Amino acid sequence: MPTIVEYTDVKAPQNLYPKRIISPSHSKPCCFTDMEEVGPAQQDGHRNYQYKRCRTCGFTVRMILQEIPDAALIGELRRILETSFQRNVPDL
Repeated sequence: MPTIVEYTDVKAPQNLYPKRIISPSHSKPCCFTDMEEVGPAQQDGHRNYQYKRCRTCGFTVRMILQEIPDAALIGELRRILETSFQRNVPDL
């Protein structure tokens, strides 16, 4: 999954969303309380995600908000489960 975040300790942190975000390579203690959402939630394949960035140090992560199920896969699994776990009912 490609990302717009460039992790580096050489460049200063910058929020150039939606083109790119320059982030320190590691989080700091401030990141636990100072994270803010950057841009709207987006979809990539079977995932909804959103960027979150620390207001203090600029550390940025892409947070997965939700896995989107594959409808075809779920249908196939449902058919397998319906046929695999039938009770053996004696014929009367």
